[in-house]
Amino acid sequence: MIKITKIQKITVALTLAVLLCSGCTDKTQPATSDAVQTSKPETTAKSIDEIYQEITQTVTLQSPACMDEDFISNYYGIDVATLSEYVFSMSEDAAQAETIIILKAEKSEDLETLSSCLQTVVDEKKNEMENYIPEQFAIVEKSKVQTKSNYVWLVISENAETITDIIENNLS
Repeated sequence: MIKITKIQKITVALTLAVLLCSGCTDKTQPATSDAVQTSKPETTAKSIDEIYQEITQTVTLQSPACMDEDFISNYYGIDVATLSEYVFSMSEDAAQAETIIILKAEKSEDLETLSSCLQTVVDEKKNEMENYIPEQFAIVEKSKVQTKSNYVWLVISENAETITDIIENNLS
């Protein structure tokens, strides 16, 4: 009968553990010689839909409803053909001013027109809320149309700062 000592058992167990774990290493990374390679993580812009999803996962929105191209074209004069992507979300609750609009223009020349259209949204919300719902009017009054690269956006929300940070951090 062969006797296996405690040390031999531990040695076999450790060897097996090393062999099993070696199968878990990332083989997609090239082997480096004597130099340590460091690289910046690639930051790619998220799509507007992905940004909006992050917003909805981070803050609670008041009855959000995404408007279709007919609505934004008919009510706010935004030509969707000038956009490469967009989210146009407004609260379905008439007592809530909450609005999140993110537009990406195909051409930078369209940014001024798009900004003007979003300013119309602000002006209309102010008119709706001013004499009826003062706390919502105050939220609208703090909002502003913003641009970066080919993007233009408007955030009307109690959580405007958080939402704006999410937008700015995820644009190219």
